[in-house]
Amino acid sequence: MKPGIVFLFSGIVILFLASSLMADDGSPEVTGTYSPDTTSGSPGAFVGVRPSFNLEETPLVKHSPLKSMAFSAAVPGLGQATNGRWAKATAFIAVGAVLLSKIAVENDRADRYLYLSRNATSDESAQAYYDQYSSHFDRRDQFLWWAAIFWVYNIFDAYIDGNLFGFLQQ
Repeated sequence: MKPGIVFLFSGIVILFLASSLMADDGSPEVTGTYSPDTTSGSPGAFVGVRPSFNLEETPLVKHSPLKSMAFSAAVPGLGQATNGRWAKATAFIAVGAVLLSKIAVENDRADRYLYLSRNATSDESAQAYYDQYSSHFDRRDQFLWWAAIFWVYNIFDAYIDGNLFGFLQQ
């Protein structure tokens, strides 16, 4: 099985586990009566109906941005999931899986060409294989840099969303 598929499926499983852990977000329950006068059929019949929130009985949600940051440091996208930002979490998990699979593929190709260059029968083929090895090795290093930048961005994004947790919830 390809590494990218394994990383993607593991990310999806982590996303579902995080969503089941965060099912009750502690938001206030809407109470109130909804008795519009529907006999007139006009949009004005619904004016004056306001839901009421019982904020005294609803406990405040305590949310730690550092906890979200730690989750994102462990698995990219998990901190966004704990913040309730499911689209972002899915995107971060998918991008992280793609980057990790690219790193694994390029590393495998570099190892293969290095083996071929060491076991080549002529100097020309050894040089050609070594050039391919260098190309894949450099590409792997580029993906490692992109993965590191992505990982740091993921951590900061989870921290910022964690600070804005109560503000962004509707």
